[in-house]
Amino acid sequence: MLKYATIGTSFIAEQFVTGTNATGQFRLAAVCSRNSNTGLAFAKKFGCNKVYTSLENLAKDENIDAVYVASPNSFHAEQSEVLLRAGKHVICEKPITTSAAEYKRLKSLADEKGIIYMEAIIPIYNSSRRLIKNALKEIGNISMVKIDYCQRSSRYDRFMNGEHVNIFDMSLHAGTLMDLGVYCVYAAIDLFGEPNNIKASASFLKNGADGGGVAIFEYDKFIASLTYSKTGQSVAPTEIVGDSGSIIMETAVYYQDAYLVKQGKKTPLFYNLSKETLMGYEASAFYDFINGKRLDEYEQNSKITESVHICMDKIKKEANIIYR
Repeated sequence: MLKYATIGTSFIAEQFVTGTNATGQFRLAAVCSRNSNTGLAFAKKFGCNKVYTSLENLAKDENIDAVYVASPNSFHAEQSEVLLRAGKHVICEKPITTSAAEYKRLKSLADEKGIIYMEAIIPIYNSSRRLIKNALKEIGNISMVKIDYCQRSSRYDRFMNGEHVNIFDMSLHAGTLMDLGVYCVYAAIDLFGEPNNIKASASFLKNGADGGGVAIFEYDKFIASLTYSKTGQSVAPTEIVGDSGSIIMETAVYYQDAYLVKQGKKTPLFYNLSKETLMGYEASAFYDFINGKRLDEYEQNSKITESVHICMDKIKKEANIIYR
């Protein structure tokens, strides 16, 4: 059983621990938090009693094999580097870094150390991914792709009322592209590869955070429009349109609620799984990679991650998204 630690005590960290517990492959051995009381309260939920308030002390713990990083975005790269240099395997919440250059540098470091460094991104490890890719062969020549993830943040009202909210704090490299848009970019790159050209624009909130955005990915024979927002809720599905049919995904970011539509007939491809289950899938892949299994898949997914962050850099530049 793999002994691991978490950095961060947020709801997403709780979902990850719940997902890993269900696999039977992991044991939570430590929690790292800036506040010891917060860390201990989180740890006790899962039968753990070891808490660190120092990243360096966590990195020195020889009983820890791997670490799940779920801190604010701006800390991902520096915390991952400390852990990688200490020989810890790292699975880091999206975005794994805030630039492609950072990712390439840390992936090279992990390769030198012979350890695993991967982004925790749900759709890449969902079993529905294969079904979606197979369905692409059924819809003929693609003419249009619409990928949408507009989800009104539960913390948006607090932000608008003047409270400080991390997910809208650009000094933490937050904002909508990094939080939600990354899923749209992953879907485009995973299914269609890197585009020939990218055009992008964003709308901004009062503090300079990107509240929503649009990116146009130009391919040889079609364009893909990516739309994402944290200030409003969309009910529009993602759709991949071909000359022989289409694929509809109600939950595109996780490749779920998916249907193949041909000649007016709507055939289900995949329904919903809980987020904890999906996070368990990505944790199991992490476990296998660490144990020397599925390494071709690991390298293929790492190339996708690099491409995603290359495209994210282009979107940021095109849309004038600035982190302070």
